[in-house]
Amino acid sequence: MLSAISLHIYRYRKYLVLTLAISLIAIPIADVLVIQRDRNRNEMYGEAFWIYGFGVYTLNDTALAAEMEVLGYPYNDGDHVLPDYLGGIAYEYPVFGLIFFAVATWLFPGAGGLQPLWLNFLIVLVFNLNLVLLSILLKDKLQTKFWARMFFSGYFMYGLIMSAGGGKLEPLVDCLLLISLVLWKEQQHGKAMFTLGLSVQTKIYSVVVFPVLFLANPLSSVWFFASMFVSVIPSFFGASFDSLISHFLNTSSYSTYIVNPMYPGLTWATPNLAADPITYYWWPPAAIPLFLYAFFILMTVRQYLPAKKDLEGKSIRLKLLELKAFYLYLLPAVLFVFRWVMPWYLYWLAAVVILFDKDEHAIGYMKQITVVGFLYLIGLFCNWYYFSLYPLPDFIGNFPLGEGTFIGLVLIAILGGITYVAWKWEFDRRERKSKFIRETEARGELII
Repeated sequence: MLSAISLHIYRYRKYLVLTLAISLIAIPIADVLVIQRDRNRNEMYGEAFWIYGFGVYTLNDTALAAEMEVLGYPYNDGDHVLPDYLGGIAYEYPVFGLIFFAVATWLFPGAGGLQPLWLNFLIVLVFNLNLVLLSILLKDKLQTKFWARMFFSGYFMYGLIMSAGGGKLEPLVDCLLLISLVLWKEQQHGKAMFTLGLSVQTKIYSVVVFPVLFLANPLSSVWFFASMFVSVIPSFFGASFDSLISHFLNTSSYSTYIVNPMYPGLTWATPNLAADPITYYWWPPAAIPLFLYAFFILMTVRQYLPAKKDLEGKSIRLKLLELKAFYLYLLPAVLFVFRWVMPWYLYWLAAVVILFDKDEHAIGYMKQITVVGFLYLIGLFCNWYYFSLYPLPDFIGNFPLGEGTFIGLVLIAILGGITYVAWKWEFDRRERKSKFIRETEARGELII
């Protein structure tokens, strides 16, 4: 794997340098444009880890910010805690995410100042590694298949925003997931499962890959569960995952707000947050995204179902493996289940497109991700009264420059566009060269 990474870094060195340069320019711009609460909060908990150990899991961010201020850390400024409607939430990220930020703050001590930009820089490096890993997994498809280029370009913009623009954990989760998939392709199943376990313990959404790898090699799952001791052991030293479980189980104790416009529960339980206590009311148009999605799935899912002859005479495990494409295709339906789905969550599941064996399945999956994105917007308009009064104003509050934010976002988009055009030009140039060589060889001519 290390040889493959080195080879692809050398192969795309010019463009990785360009990507890194644009990311470094975007970091200070985004730091001014956006209150990066997740990064700031992870910075605070990373520093606090060296004081309180795993006991930080029992401290909500408001209380911790106040305690850290007494100790001389400048975290009690309102930008290092979650918004008021999420007040009282203790640290909810799994252990490996906490350890990452704890080590990062240990390497660059001194809260405030340049430390937040240092965290963005580290995640930018991870994001660039992800681009290399994707090029390894996609191989020649990156030059020859339109869907692969579209996925790659979409991931590029997503990763740039998550790393340089947000300092979020998603690039690290994806990095561990992609490393796991590279190891799996190299038949190193145990190492792949162990790495996947670390990815899940950074943010749990990558667990959707586990069933596919488990069915392919059930015994290797021992290493997945072995890696879980990274989370189990800290639980004996004060770590608690109540907030994570509350988030995962859709309880209102995590947030009284519902920020997922595709959530079916809004149909019969849209919250009236102005009431005290909070009341709920019926709003049937909120079900429109679900009906549209169900119709789309019914119209497209047939090609992902195996033929009867593909199942005959096979063991249960092999029959389930034949359903891999069907399982992967239904994964975006998970986004309808949870009350809390932010816009960038839509690309969490995009990386599983790599696991499809057929190009037509991958193309259909990318179309579905696009459709779900439109349904997210449709859901906002279907329940505009609720979202315009509560979740949207709070989300917009993370952009302190107001309308001036759009100028910076346009600049970042231009930088990202320049990089994409450069990458695309290179891919097209390589494709034209390969086509020329093939045609020349077919004519029997000698290439020097």
